[in-house]
Amino acid sequence: MNESLSKIDATYIELRERILFGELAAGAPMYAEDIMRYTGVSLSMARQLLLSLGAGGYLKKSGRSYVVSTFTKEQVEEWRLALCAIVEIGALKLALTGAEKIDETAAFLNAHVRGIDVRNERFFIGAMALTTFVLGGPRSTLSQLVEQFIPQAFFRLLWIADSYADRTGFLVEAGDRFLSAARSGDLEGIRQSVRFFFDGTAPSLYTLIDNMAGGSFPANEKTDGFQTIELQISGVPTYAGSSRSSTPILRPISDAGKLAFAL
Repeated sequence: MNESLSKIDATYIELRERILFGELAAGAPMYAEDIMRYTGVSLSMARQLLLSLGAGGYLKKSGRSYVVSTFTKEQVEEWRLALCAIVEIGALKLALTGAEKIDETAAFLNAHVRGIDVRNERFFIGAMALTTFVLGGPRSTLSQLVEQFIPQAFFRLLWIADSYADRTGFLVEAGDRFLSAARSGDLEGIRQSVRFFFDGTAPSLYTLIDNMAGGSFPANEKTDGFQTIELQISGVPTYAGSSRSSTPILRPISDAGKLAFAL
């Protein structure tokens, strides 16, 4: 446990890691008393942790309690497509704001993403920040949409998935493709740059989810990979003491049948 963090924040990071790497089984019930037993925190802290891990998508509400989230390929694919569509809109809007903003994007990419090892959490935090920048900042409508549609856990899954990737570097290459297209006014090229990233990272993400469903998890090979409680895209803190909760708008396609009208 990271001694530089508060007890509750360090425990949040520990539990998040244990969920993502399979030490806490998907579908297993999780009560405040369980967290107390696992970690030794107080009951009030344990309750706060349940709320925060639930808000981040690591736990799922089930009746009056929580269970460890099960990440299905169907649900993850919905999140992937939704995020791609929203980021594509943000990229187009950004390109149309003019050369100054495009230059700021290039500087941001160079300062926070380029040259950083993808295994290092600094890369993950930089990628989150770059996404927020492309969406127009944390207070933009697009960032608010992402917060509603995409749980925080999806971004961590996307980062972990590179354990199965044949190659990495999609984010930097997508950024360079965007900058080239934006400077030349190529709107279709901008769309393609966004899709390049999301389509390029999809195979390893599918492998991760398939393996998790089969009870197999990647080795935790991240460099300083679980030391941070990052902000959401909308800038809202996800620190463990936050009692904020959210419900994603998108639900698995399998849930839609009972709600759909016959054509």
